[in-house]
Amino acid sequence: MIDVLDRWMLESVGNFNIFVGVMTFIYIGSLLVLFFVGKKFGRPDERTNAIYLKIISSMFTTQLIMTGLFISLVDSNIHYFRQFLLLFQAIVFLVGAINAFRLYKKDFN
Repeated sequence: MIDVLDRWMLESVGNFNIFVGVMTFIYIGSLLVLFFVGKKFGRPDERTNAIYLKIISSMFTTQLIMTGLFISLVDSNIHYFRQFLLLFQAIVFLVGAINAFRLYKKDFN
């Protein structure tokens, strides 16, 4: 699947820009959600430190999985391997944002 996406990006500059735009949207949106939810949790204390630890733990686990997938799925002949690496990083932040939002809803509702 990675090679199909790489060939699709090689077809035209527009396809490459669509991929980069979607990836950037996911990255920035996830960072904004993490920042917003972090501000909603308030000052660090025993309760919020446990919540932050859960969020960071889920992001670290996802980082390990995504790095393993990157190593196993991306061949040496892929042209846009940097974009795939950044896509996997965006997925890590997306998982963190989803987990933070879920914990925020659970604790404050």
